[in-house]
Amino acid sequence: MVFALALEIGAAVLVTWLTWRAATGTLTRNDLAGVRTRVTMSSEAAWRIGHRAALRPTVVAGATSVLWCLVGIANPMLRHPISVLVAAAVLLIGAFLSIPAAHRAVRRASLDHGPRLHSDS
Repeated sequence: MVFALALEIGAAVLVTWLTWRAATGTLTRNDLAGVRTRVTMSSEAAWRIGHRAALRPTVVAGATSVLWCLVGIANPMLRHPISVLVAAAVLLIGAFLSIPAAHRAVRRASLDHGPRLHSDS
């Protein structure tokens, strides 16, 4: 179980790091990582704006998952498959919450900047 909890920590760190990179513009639109929806993939600006908004729920979920796993590693009574499932569920909830946050931010930016937000020129 310690190994599985450590893997969950790695997953949480990876997801948070990739979201941060996309939010700062160092991870451009791609087919493998990030919030890849029609809205966020519409332009590089939408990608960055969406990921900036997605960063908060991702960081909260990632940090919560890491802390849960560390407690599980430190406390033998929590070294159970349920602990691994809880950590995975927390990460998934963060991912599911980041999608509407990203979409709202892109829509808000579209209202402020008009159609040029969705063009890559």
